[in-house]
Amino acid sequence: MNNTFSVSMNCYTWGSFDIAQCLEQIAKTPIKLVELPAEQFRPGSLIPEIMVDEPLGGDWRHSVSDLRSLLARDGFEVESLDVFGAFHCRKAADIIRRRIDFAAELGADTIVVGCGHEDDDATREVLYSLLRDMGDYAQGKRIRLALEVHGGIMKNAAEALRTMDEVGRDNVGINFDTANILYYNPSANGAAELEACAEHVLHVHLKDIIRGATREEHVLPRLGAGEVDFRKVFDILHAADFYGPFSFEVETFHGATAAGSDISQYHEDLLASIEHIRSLGEFDL
Repeated sequence: MNNTFSVSMNCYTWGSFDIAQCLEQIAKTPIKLVELPAEQFRPGSLIPEIMVDEPLGGDWRHSVSDLRSLLARDGFEVESLDVFGAFHCRKAADIIRRRIDFAAELGADTIVVGCGHEDDDATREVLYSLLRDMGDYAQGKRIRLALEVHGGIMKNAAEALRTMDEVGRDNVGINFDTANILYYNPSANGAAELEACAEHVLHVHLKDIIRGATREEHVLPRLGAGEVDFRKVFDILHAADFYGPFSFEVETFHGATAAGSDISQYHEDLLASIEHIRSLGEFDL
């Protein structure tokens, strides 16, 4: 079975370039699946609450129809949405439901969810309950929720497995971020963490890391230039019958590339990362 790959807009920094600029770059790769941001606080995110269905003369920020046209121009399909920052907002359930609806409108089948960094008992119970409800709602739309390894109740494999057990929904699983597992767990063995939770993985962020003495000194380089053993990552996931989606999330703006406002440098990092995965025999597009 062939692997499935998408590209996250994070490859071109955290909101510094808009979606149209990112898509223009991704069109220069063989990948036609994308992961779009639909977050609450992130610059450049799509905000479905202010979008209408009808066309607005190409205004893809405010028209779902125009967004579809922008994507179709180069043959892109939406594989997933990123949803972060909503869980501790007022009316969190309404915000997340709207993004589940939005994913369905765009033809995506997965939402990558960031649950925050808090892990006190009261917060846990609120999050577990909310995730059960959102899992049920998403199931009705045939959408999966992939909770990202990103601290808090998804800090590491043990926390992720606890969350899977507490939530107990087949369409709620793990987004395993190959760098975050080391970013938030300085002494962790990434391969061992992945092996422990691989059966629950629904989505993977391909990201590399060079750990520093402190979290602030961590650097996220192009794939193959850091500590992550991507050969081992693919072996573990394939053994669990997982072949994607793998999303390139090459965040070299975190200390590895001093490109500033030059999008071409970030694109070179993405291309080099694709080539690294190709060298492992896993990129078959």
